[in-house]
Amino acid sequence: MKNKEDIEVRKVLSGITKNLANKRWDCIVAGCDQKAINSHLLQRHGILNHIVENGHCYELRETDVFSWTKDQPPVAFKKCGLQNAISLPIFCNHHDTELFKQIETDAADYGDYHNQLLLSYRTLCGEIRRKELVVERYKRYLNSNILKAYREDYLNILPGAINGNIVGLRDLYYYKDLLEIELVNPTDNFYFVHHTYPIKGLYASSSFTIATAEETADTVEVLDDCFGHVIPNGENTEFVFGYHKDHVNDLILDFVNGWGGLDKEQLGERLTGWFTLIESWGMAPNLYDRIRKDDLARYFELLENSFLCVRQNPKVGFNMFSGLL
Repeated sequence: MKNKEDIEVRKVLSGITKNLANKRWDCIVAGCDQKAINSHLLQRHGILNHIVENGHCYELRETDVFSWTKDQPPVAFKKCGLQNAISLPIFCNHHDTELFKQIETDAADYGDYHNQLLLSYRTLCGEIRRKELVVERYKRYLNSNILKAYREDYLNILPGAINGNIVGLRDLYYYKDLLEIELVNPTDNFYFVHHTYPIKGLYASSSFTIATAEETADTVEVLDDCFGHVIPNGENTEFVFGYHKDHVNDLILDFVNGWGGLDKEQLGERLTGWFTLIESWGMAPNLYDRIRKDDLARYFELLENSFLCVRQNPKVGFNMFSGLL
């Protein structure tokens, strides 16, 4: 049975989570004074319709704070509705509609450079908002008298965590500027690959870093960033990965250029490794229901290791989707 102190702490964490979920954020577009709506990183009516079953899919979500234990991670695959799938409060209604018209159709060409830029711009803005949410949450933790009384050891590490996220935001805003310039005046400063595979059941869209421990620990230099998108398209799935040509390392080159000519087992292993680095992905209920429990447990072990390790590398040598794609 939980003691009074533990219950009080969990009440505070739960209350902050609920209040933060109701916070109205500004549109991320510079100069816009409108409030953000729930923006989907992939088209809700179209792309995600190829995934949902009875209006639902599965995504990694934070579990209820009152169910947390020492032996279980605070995240789990949870069923979510189409309205909330792969989404964050990013853009106002106007910018969410107008900026992405070109990729909001079933006939969108994912080999088109401008479309690849739009996909990457939208998901990068999503990563910005995600980090802003983390910073806001940690600041609210620091202001809690209950947490000051009972969890001072935890609060002592939060300033460092906040600073780390602020450095990350600096890097993301840097790439946001580069993408905005390229969208207006394209000069092929970004490089993308596009592949199509006959698989079903997965979707993803994320901006992320692959780097050595030394590179990740350097808070002065802007980290090399890359973009990835897994887009369900009827009986096939489109894969788009890319990076800025002036901001790339050997790990990113190997990752981005390694998606061609794969069989389904190789593809599943690469996806599993990538999914230990990102949050913005999900799958169809039919696929989730077929994943073996031991494989899910192994994935969560790898996910936890990724959270704790400053070295970011998607090569894990494990395929959570073996025999399922």
